Amino acid sequence: MNMTRNNKNRVFRNAFDFIIDLIKERKIALIIFSSLMIITFITGIIVAVKTKGSYDINDNFGVVNISSNSISASSFFTRLFSMLLITLLLFGCSFTKWFSPVALLLLIYRSYLLGLYISLMIALYGISGVIVSIIVALPCQIVVLAIMTLFYLTMAKTFRENRCYQTYKTSKQKTKLLLLAILFLLCVCVCEEILLLIFNAKVILVI
Repeated sequence: MNMTRNNKNRVFRNAFDFIIDLIKERKIALIIFSSLMIITFITGIIVAVKTKGSYDINDNFGVVNISSNSISASSFFTRLFSMLLITLLLFGCSFTKWFSPVALLLLIYRSYLLGLYISLMIALYGISGVIVSIIVALPCQIVVLAIMTLFYLTMAKTFRENRCYQTYKTSKQKTKLLLLAILFLLCVCVCEEILLLIFNAKVILVI
């Protein structure tokens, strides 16, 4: 049992060290990606503030009311499908550096939607919108963006190394990274859905 626990600790430690090394190695790219995502997030907020008068609470602008099992399941699979689709697109973009702008565009557009939709939820639903946005939507979606960004940078690094060292190990590593990203996104999506159900929330899906 101690051996199993030690192996698990070693795996987590190796994964943590790998992420730290990746951040150090790709810190310029990470700074660029993060800065642009922050800018587009703020842009989404500004757009929402300037256009909130054109939205009405009765229009149900992309709003999903998490109040029944069927609606909850539908919103869960819609968000999960969106996350997985973007992850697979980022996976494809990591094959070559020429697709880096496309990967960046996918990430900053999602960041823009996050800023836009969270601001609209607050504008439309007041205190309840603030609570759902701050406690549920914002932290969960920030984690999703972080996972996607680190996944893309990791895959781009792996593909670059794979061109130099074409081995079974690197191919196996790519598969592991993709599966890990999917697993992490699934966990975040499940946690977000549970919190939305707890708050019986109305939410604008970030897709």
